[in-house]
Amino acid sequence: MIKYDIINDNELGRKKTIRYKQYLYGEVEGIREFRIDKHGCGPTTMASILSSLGYDLTPEYIAKRLLLDEYGNRLDFYNDLYNNRRGTRDIGYIYLLQQLIEDKVCNISYKLIKLSYEHPEIRKELVLEMIKKDYMAMICVGPWNDRYPKTFSNGGHYLAITSVNKFNNEFYVVNPNLIGDSQIDETFSYETIVANMYTNCFDFLMIKNNNSNSKSLKKVLS
Repeated sequence: MIKYDIINDNELGRKKTIRYKQYLYGEVEGIREFRIDKHGCGPTTMASILSSLGYDLTPEYIAKRLLLDEYGNRLDFYNDLYNNRRGTRDIGYIYLLQQLIEDKVCNISYKLIKLSYEHPEIRKELVLEMIKKDYMAMICVGPWNDRYPKTFSNGGHYLAITSVNKFNNEFYVVNPNLIGDSQIDETFSYETIVANMYTNCFDFLMIKNNNSNSKSLKKVLS
């Protein structure tokens, strides 16, 4: 069974991307009480970003690097014990990226773009410009709260912003859940993205491939 989509680039500005389908994955060897299909939107999204930037890294690989140390011991980046939430903690992804850089698994760089939610428009042009300049962004959208639009998920959820439509200046996203199956060709405004965001997380975790030949995608392993 093929567990990912290869989304081709188009004349509107969408970049060629890999979209792993979270709901087709299950348990990860060595990680007790963790299932990608249930709580693994973060590892799936990160795998989609890094694979789209040219690295063959699956959701299982990302989950293991995020949640296990080199000896197979559990790291404290899964928050099933925190406020009854189930999922991977945002701070873990900074740790993960740093480890991948230090271990020379990926030649990438990353930046955090934080918002003022009273005046999110201040960062709009910066975010658009970075995505246009080959960054992809990991974001977290709203938790279980009725004031959130729930455009991408019914609960707390990670997804990726991959590129910008050059005609309407809206974002293409890679959403790993079932809702994302119908969002491949859809674009979303900056305002819609911000309205959906979970404000207690990093806002835009921007990731870029530092290799000059990053335009081509490697073969993705199923």
